[in-house]
Amino acid sequence: MIPGIGTLINGFGVIIAGIIARTVFRKELKNFDENLLPLGLLVLALGFRETLKSPNTITIINFEVSGFIFTLLAIILGAILGNLLKIEERIKKFGDYLYIKFEKGNNDQSKFIESYLTTTLIVITGPLAIIGPFFDVIESNLELLLIKTALDCFLVIFITSSGGKGAVYSGVSILIYQGFFTLCALLINSNIESWISDSIAGIGGVLLIGVGINLLGIKKIPVGNYLLSLFVPLLLAF
Repeated sequence: MIPGIGTLINGFGVIIAGIIARTVFRKELKNFDENLLPLGLLVLALGFRETLKSPNTITIINFEVSGFIFTLLAIILGAILGNLLKIEERIKKFGDYLYIKFEKGNNDQSKFIESYLTTTLIVITGPLAIIGPFFDVIESNLELLLIKTALDCFLVIFITSSGGKGAVYSGVSILIYQGFFTLCALLINSNIESWISDSIAGIGGVLLIGVGINLLGIKKIPVGNYLLSLFVPLLLAF
C-alpha cells in the first residue's frame, strides 16, 4: 500500500463532496450564522467527549504530571507561540488567496472565508488528523482516515448546504496538514503510544470546544492560534 494514500483519500474525498454539494445547493442562503448553530452544539458536545480521553497522569522525565495540568500547559504554550506566529491570520490569508484565485466575484468573500476557516479548524483539530497518518504509514491501516473522511464529507456537505461555499477548500488544508504528519511518520517510523494519542485527543477536545463556542456566537476565540498545542505530546515523545 502506498504510504499516505489515506490522506489523499481524505483530502480529495472532501473536495469532491464539496464540489457535489456546491452543484446541488446553488442557492445562496440567508442567516448563515444561524444555520451553523446545530453544528456548534454538535462540535461542543464532541469537544467535551474528547477531553475525557485525556490520561489521568503523564510521566515526563521521571516526573508524574496530571493529565489536566499537561493539557493546560500544552494549550498555553501553543497559544503563546500561535499568537506570535499569527497562525489563524495566516489561515485566513490563505483563504483570501483561494478566494481571489478561484472564486472572486462568485459569492460573498466574508462568508467564504468564514466557512473555509470554520471547516478547516474542525477537520484538522481532531486527533484523527494526526493519529490517522501515523496508522496509515506505519501499520498500513486506513480505518481511522476512512472514518474521518466520511465525517469530514458530511461536515462539508452540511456547511455548503448552509451557504458556506468555502468549505470545499478545507480539502486542501487536509492535504497540507495531514501530509506533514505523513512525512513525520515516514521519517520517525515508530508507533504512537496510547498516552500520546490520548493527550492529543484531550487537547484537541479543548480546541473543539473553542470552535463550538465560535459557531454558537458566544465569544470569538482564535482557535487557529492554539493549533501548535497539538504538537506538544509528539515533541515530548520523540
